[in-house]
Amino acid sequence: MSSQELASKPTNSVSSSVSGADETPKAPQSLALQLICAVGVLGFAGYMFSTWHQTLAQHSLAQQAQAETPVVEEAPAMAPVEAQVQPSVTQPEMTATTAAIAPEVAPIVPAPVPMVTEPTTTPGITDPATLTTLGQKLYEQIDGNWKSYPTFTSNLVYQVHVQRDGAIAGYDSLNKPAQDHLGETPLPELTSNSATLAENSTQPQAKFLVLLMPTGTLEISPWVGN
Repeated sequence: MSSQELASKPTNSVSSSVSGADETPKAPQSLALQLICAVGVLGFAGYMFSTWHQTLAQHSLAQQAQAETPVVEEAPAMAPVEAQVQPSVTQPEMTATTAAIAPEVAPIVPAPVPMVTEPTTTPGITDPATLTTLGQKLYEQIDGNWKSYPTFTSNLVYQVHVQRDGAIAGYDSLNKPAQDHLGETPLPELTSNSATLAENSTQPQAKFLVLLMPTGTLEISPWVGN
């Protein structure tokens, strides 16, 4: 080995030792930087995640509030309407009067009272001799025409009106059997021929009480009273 090579070897050992000494502290520095970067990245990511989560929550609340808020339709603006001023009309002055106004009352005209014509009363025959004669004629008419056998069990009572000439003017049934069994008596037949004439006649009449008994007995007597 030459002197030059020997002289150069110590120099290399020194330089290598120096370089080794320089490289040893660099490893902890790089690890610290990596930790710091990792922590910063994690912190930034957490901050961004928190910010994003708050933004989503605010957006959701805003949409919910918008959905719950009733929609109020705004009425279209109305154009101002100009007030139409009616021309003033001068009313005539009214003069108040304190005098009472009497209502017009139509005069009451009394209704005409209808004239009531009293029926003409037929004068009655009260002469005893005439009553006896007329009673005999009435008995002969009824007894001569009473041909049916009595089926009734009670007396038939009638009021019979006889004119002065002996004609039967009419009769009235005075009890229910007399009404029910009128067809068994000759009174309807005897009255039918003279009834029309008797209604329009003003001749005096006599009243008689006539009894037709179930035994076939006939009794006639002058009517007593009105």
